[in-house]
Amino acid sequence: MNAREAVCRRPSIPLALWVAVAMAAGCVLGESATWSVSAASRWWPIAGGAAAALGSLIWARRSRSGAASVLALLTVGALVGTAASVMQGLRWEQQLEVAAHAGAREWRGTVVADPTPGSFGTTVYMRLDGGALPGARIRVSWPDRKAIPELGQTVAIRAVLRPLSREEQWSRRAARGGVCAVANPWRVQKGDWPDSLKGRLLVWRARALTWAGEVNGPGGDLLSGIVLGDRRRLLGTAVDEDFRVLGLTHLVAVSGSHLALACGAVALIGRAVRVPKRPLGLLTAGAGLAYTIVTGMAYSAVRSLLMIAAGLLAEWSGVRRDGLGALALALMALLLAEPWSVFDVGLQLSGLAVLGLLLFGELATTWAVTASGSRGKALVAPLALTCVAQAMTAPVMAGVFGSMSVVAPLANAGAAAPISVGLWLGLAGALLRGVWPWLGRVLLNLTGAVFSTCAAAARAGAAIPGASVLVPSSIAIVLAVIGAAGYVWTRWPLPQRRQARRGVAGVVLASVMLAVWPFGGRAPSVAVLDVGQGDAILIRDSGRTMLVDAGPSVTALRKALGRHGVRRIDALVLTHDHADHTAGIDGLTGLVDVGWVGVSSADDVPSGIAGEFGGDVRQLRAGDSWRVGGMSVTVLSPRLDAPGDLSTNNTSVVLRVVRGPFEVALTGDAEGGILDPLAEEGRLAAVDVLKVPHHGSSNGLTPTALEAWSPDIALVSVGEGNDFGHPAATTMAALAAARVRSWRTDQVGDITVEPGTGAVYVRVQRRGRGAATYGRIERLGPRSMALAPAGEERSGEPRGGQEHRRTEACLLDLRERGSAARARGPPAA
Repeated sequence: MNAREAVCRRPSIPLALWVAVAMAAGCVLGESATWSVSAASRWWPIAGGAAAALGSLIWARRSRSGAASVLALLTVGALVGTAASVMQGLRWEQQLEVAAHAGAREWRGTVVADPTPGSFGTTVYMRLDGGALPGARIRVSWPDRKAIPELGQTVAIRAVLRPLSREEQWSRRAARGGVCAVANPWRVQKGDWPDSLKGRLLVWRARALTWAGEVNGPGGDLLSGIVLGDRRRLLGTAVDEDFRVLGLTHLVAVSGSHLALACGAVALIGRAVRVPKRPLGLLTAGAGLAYTIVTGMAYSAVRSLLMIAAGLLAEWSGVRRDGLGALALALMALLLAEPWSVFDVGLQLSGLAVLGLLLFGELATTWAVTASGSRGKALVAPLALTCVAQAMTAPVMAGVFGSMSVVAPLANAGAAAPISVGLWLGLAGALLRGVWPWLGRVLLNLTGAVFSTCAAAARAGAAIPGASVLVPSSIAIVLAVIGAAGYVWTRWPLPQRRQARRGVAGVVLASVMLAVWPFGGRAPSVAVLDVGQGDAILIRDSGRTMLVDAGPSVTALRKALGRHGVRRIDALVLTHDHADHTAGIDGLTGLVDVGWVGVSSADDVPSGIAGEFGGDVRQLRAGDSWRVGGMSVTVLSPRLDAPGDLSTNNTSVVLRVVRGPFEVALTGDAEGGILDPLAEEGRLAAVDVLKVPHHGSSNGLTPTALEAWSPDIALVSVGEGNDFGHPAATTMAALAAARVRSWRTDQVGDITVEPGTGAVYVRVQRRGRGAATYGRIERLGPRSMALAPAGEERSGEPRGGQEHRRTEACLLDLRERGSAARARGPPAA
């Protein structure tokens, strides 16, 4: 064995780790059984698993082979995970049943997470204490103008619980977090914190957050998020987006690294004052437990705490420490206690990162040091470790965020030291603020200065072209990571100097190419993206791209653009200023270059647009036109002389897209008050493809407009299980009566229409699945219409001045007024 082999030995994988992986797979299977099979047949997975486990145990006993024993243990692990997950599903269903019949009553409980501010008000998660649903977790839409409780406070509400619906996708995500019902209370009351050690810790946290609130600017925002685990000040800020672009999001969400830094500080101080080894271990574990409680008991932090406890027990019992074994035991304990925690993104990211570092960290460091020489070890070792963590977490990053930071290794290596110093200073300042106010205030302000410097550096780094790239969620990424990890594990390649330099150069070159290489189809296409209850339409031709609207969600837009390989948007048109058409625009920051932005001339420029894109914002009006590759785009509405009292929906930019005989109408949320006058004036002519107005609402597409357009294909952009009743049955019936082929994003996902010779081809791409040709529609023939020049006076006045009062027209405005408008009053006596 040479020196390199002695230094970098392949670690052995304990059997407990394979059992933990099998348990995780069983938890996923059990949760799937809860949602996909009837209650009567729910036990089939457990019965089948028990039979398989019994058979493998009998085979292992008879054959007495190592492979049979391993298979038996893996089968038992999967069975235990499945059984635990099914049992959690049964408890959740029992809670649903009780909530459905509980009626109006007072509910008491404890706040279990920091309240979440949102467009529709503040959401509070509470665990019920006693009553009909002891231990159940519910989601409360907190009334406006009522004092918002803090983590750990007791609260009392008067409400009728509404159990989660199994038909809605968001319900499944909420259920994975333990939520069984939602409440819109008509009366709320805050209480105190419990008189316990946990309660006292959370009282101190609330005071520390008040002290952190005295530090203004990005430094104060990061102080609350990084040191105390409260991200409310960071939500929607520029520094939060910059950290995401640079791959530093884990630094502003409490994870195992925060806990390790807190415990490390206690250990260093204890050693400095010569605390005995065993008491120091207990003190370190106690500090870790206290910090975990203070920051909200995140699964990733609990996992790290359990690993620390396992390491201490191993040391005290004289057993050799094994990081992989400690990770396995921590995961098994978590999955037994909370089987559906397997779906927690923080736990997934931290678990995969730690697993990668324990398996391949030393090998990656060896490659980096061999390539750079021993003098550069302090610089290249953190880069190598970050590369390993990022590679292992790539499938989760792509699936959850739809993007991946190219500069994350450099950013993490540079941020590690100042973030660590800031965390220690912040904790010291918060601890001293109550007993020595002057010194505590100085330390907190110093922490804010350190974090402000980090925020400024993040802003500069996020501005680097290609700092982050869109990555489509795909099973190919999962298989690629598993395959690469398996190859490296089996080969365990120890490098020579020249080989190491070539390998490192290849990684750097691949990262640069990933950042700057343009890709994506050049064929003409119109794609209505599946972004939930909102609009985002992608127009592409000859390497040029236009995006019409940005959808309701940053993450949904990033994922959708990643599926289509978008790197640049030459034109971004925001049809009108409603959140379901504009809220996703922040998802473009640091990921996609935008040429210019067009907004409706009949509406104010959406907030934040001018600051984000500078002066390259154009107000569009009827007659304006431009080209996207070979496609010609013309604005049909709003008119130059549009009245000032139009509803926001009727200020929508209506577009006509033409490429030869292929013609498309994009309508935003325009309603009959605008569309009917356009049709009567002859401005709406036959098209091949119609994006149905206002998500298929009954007040969007009118008989007059439908007859004028006479489309062959209708595309409805609508969210699955939305609260608005979109699309309306009357709209879909009208399309069917006109013999128009219709597709809906809530049913088929992304819908891409491509013009062909004598036909139009429609492809659908259900979330994450490969695209497939869905239909071939024969075209009716060439279309044509006359367009008046921009600014020309036209006969007839639009009739869009009156606001529609149908239920669907009012729902969005109702939601935007906040939770008070949605709160239920007490039932009649």
